Amino acid sequence: MEKLTKIMKSDFEEFHNNRRIERAKEFSKLTGMHVNHNEYPMYFFGDPEAKFVMVHLQPKQQDNKSELYEGDFKFSNFDEYYNFYRYFGKMTQRTQSSKFDLNQIRFLKPFNVIEFDNSADKSQDLEKVIDEKLQLQLMPFGSSKFSTSLVKAASAENGLLNQYIEILLETINEQKRDYIIFCGKVFESVLKDYIVSREDYKFKLPKVDGSVAKNSSSFSKIILNFNGHKLPAGIAHSYHQQGLNMNEYGKKCCKIYNQAQPIE
Repeated sequence: MEKLTKIMKSDFEEFHNNRRIERAKEFSKLTGMHVNHNEYPMYFFGDPEAKFVMVHLQPKQQDNKSELYEGDFKFSNFDEYYNFYRYFGKMTQRTQSSKFDLNQIRFLKPFNVIEFDNSADKSQDLEKVIDEKLQLQLMPFGSSKFSTSLVKAASAENGLLNQYIEILLETINEQKRDYIIFCGKVFESVLKDYIVSREDYKFKLPKVDGSVAKNSSSFSKIILNFNGHKLPAGIAHSYHQQGLNMNEYGKKCCKIYNQAQPIE
């Protein structure tokens, strides 16, 4: 993550010198969508060399409308900041009631990239699911909501997202990856200029109670062309779908990802 680390370090130094990051403030100005320029940005979580990569839009944070970061700094230097996110699972208290983290475990299990304990005490699994994969954020600056329409409009006008997409794909491409999963339907439009092949799948999953879900779920198998490199990946359109049986969704996405022919 050489290039991303340089960007992180530059932002970190600016943040500690000025208590804000100007490019985050500029993003808000150009899009009309608030992102926090006065909080520590979050670029990644976990192992930069992991074989499994998950990509989300941005960190979920409460909007902070203050002009500057307030209070004492959380980190004394860049290395401390970097290592906090490298070992985020170990260094933060994981709660077994975290729906987001538990859903990550359920989704990832069928891919067999992390050796989960599968015990009643989920604390070790909750740590592993963060620290033994790589989670990247397209936009490292947090906010309470990502306004797809505002960002799309600004990006169409001035290519605003290009710099974020480029560094994201470069970071992914620096290592050999077995699985690259983009979480959310919005990545269809975010990645449209890089997608050279795409197969779409729709299916109805069994619910936890054994009945069949009324709404269809979907997944796309794609190939990205980045600087002449072909990157196989997937778009998990339904990852954030309410009430989704994540165990079954993970199984289906894994099966689709690992074979070329259509799946009934």
